[in-house]
Amino acid sequence: MDMANYEQRLKELVDSIPGAASANLTGIDGIGIAASSLDPTLDPTLADAEFATMLATANRAAGNLQVGDISELIFATDRIMIILKMVGQDFYLAVGLPAAAGNLGMARLQMRWAVDDFAKMLYAA
Repeated sequence: MDMANYEQRLKELVDSIPGAASANLTGIDGIGIAASSLDPTLDPTLADAEFATMLATANRAAGNLQVGDISELIFATDRIMIILKMVGQDFYLAVGLPAAAGNLGMARLQMRWAVDDFAKMLYAA
């Protein structure tokens, strides 16, 4: 799959979520595959690595508690809301929304559809 296809799908995802600031597709090792951002101050490489660390910690906790695999992780600060959604076992999709104006429900719905699209692209036989 061509990198431009990943980037185009991420751009479509950002455009489909009112207020969305960014979307990243990343391997669970923290290595970014593609990103689309409307925020020039965001460092996608740093974000990818930090989010991968958060997912690893959440997965370890879920395993220790024997509650199943992580499928989605949401966290919020006073400025931004981040939604991380797994794409298979090897990748995750991240979307950033402004905390005050982001539409969490729309973001989760659009991400569900995008995850299906990325899974087909990434795991095509």
